[in-house]
Amino acid sequence: MTKEIFSMQKAFNLALGGRSFMPTDEFIRFALYHPKHGYYTCDTKRVGKGRNTDFYTSNSHGELWGELIVEACSEILGAEQIKKHSFIEIAAEPNCSILKGIDTPFESRKTIRLGDRAKIPDHSVIFSNEWLDAQPFKRFRFNENKRKWIEIGVTLRSNIFEEVELPKSDTPINFPKVCIDGYTIDWPIGAYDALNSVLSQSWKGLFLTFDYGLSRETIFKERPTGTARSYYKHQMCKSLFTQVGKQDLTCHVCWDELKECMHKNFFSEVKLETQESFLMNHSQMKIKQIFDSTDNPLNQQMLKLRELIHPQHFGGKFQALWGVRK
Repeated sequence: MTKEIFSMQKAFNLALGGRSFMPTDEFIRFALYHPKHGYYTCDTKRVGKGRNTDFYTSNSHGELWGELIVEACSEILGAEQIKKHSFIEIAAEPNCSILKGIDTPFESRKTIRLGDRAKIPDHSVIFSNEWLDAQPFKRFRFNENKRKWIEIGVTLRSNIFEEVELPKSDTPINFPKVCIDGYTIDWPIGAYDALNSVLSQSWKGLFLTFDYGLSRETIFKERPTGTARSYYKHQMCKSLFTQVGKQDLTCHVCWDELKECMHKNFFSEVKLETQESFLMNHSQMKIKQIFDSTDNPLNQQMLKLRELIHPQHFGGKFQALWGVRK
């Protein structure tokens, strides 16, 4: 056993506080955000295409991605109104922003790291990319014999992290009453709570987030093994325990829940569309500029743009959820 694994297991036992298990959402919070051992609290590079990183996102496309987002924000709010807004970015990496190196019309700009809380200025654009999928989630599994959902937790047995059934389950009221035996739901409660913590503050402006998610019906009927997975060195794994503290843990968000949260917090014009659709509708000038500037399909800007908007790449894999509050 390495020193790092031993330290993580020791920290887990301390977090248990004498209990024999913790719910899955508490384990996810521990593994991702523990002050010393958490995946997102350690100062290490996670995002990028290099072999020492774990995954890459639209943010990995540098200034082009930032320029597309700035144009979209200006198109939605208006060229004059955007000058009165602060740009608040919720990001995973320290000292990293999609606006780095580009001129912007915003009154000010600030980056908040995942897990941090901050006061939102009165007029703001809140932007995030793969923020909500990085929040704790609960895991439930249907037991046909007992005809009910059982909440799943995590324990440490013989120095190995394992799943365990919890004696009591606080099942969400909108879950299906009957399901096939073993059907697993990874329910992203942390995504709703994180979104609500930002939207419930009294600011006005644009909220814009990009992520991967599913409808409530799809989660309930078409994902029998759940949607949770881990990423380590660009390898996806269904196990949550292979590299605890060193691997990203994630699950699909539920778009229906998040849209309801936005409506509850008085956002109008709440829309959900593919990343391709959002950029094609709101960043047309920058896209046209790139297509007009070169006929070379291997041009670096062209390659980046295609990855961002092509439906078989990020354009179809990710969705944009956005809305305005006046």
